[in-house]
Amino acid sequence: MGTKGREIVKLEVPDLVADLTRAYADEWLAAYAYNYMGQVVTGRPAAKNLAALLRDTAKDELEHQQELAERIVSLGGKPVPVISKLIETSNDGYPAPPENERDFEAIVRTVIKAERGAIEVYHRLGAKTEGKDPITHCLVVHILGEEVEHEDEFESLLGEV
Repeated sequence: MGTKGREIVKLEVPDLVADLTRAYADEWLAAYAYNYMGQVVTGRPAAKNLAALLRDTAKDELEHQQELAERIVSLGGKPVPVISKLIETSNDGYPAPPENERDFEAIVRTVIKAERGAIEVYHRLGAKTEGKDPITHCLVVHILGEEVEHEDEFESLLGEV
């Protein structure tokens, strides 16, 4: 990030990088868990639709981690370099898939819980960066919008509103 770019960030950059790094770890963990669940879910006629939705959502989460990584680097930080450190770095840990891959509802509830956690993280980051870092703010609001959409898609599978 250039001189003027640093001037417009009115936050403690190391704290912001730490927040973004935790969100980065969350996105990697969600992408892995969703992709895995999309590969193994069975048991209902709707399982194929759930599998496709999980894999598609996993792609979105990978896109989010890439966007976060780019911002972390632009702020002078580094994304998590060691995969085994992702869980301890994350906000919410690994969204562990249920043991029974036929438990459609448990899989969906696992994803809803993770999406709600992500919404909280990005809502907090949006409030923190508003008026203080417009670049990060735009990024987290963009990701927040997608996480809200994900929650809605998975809630609709259970008939929640």
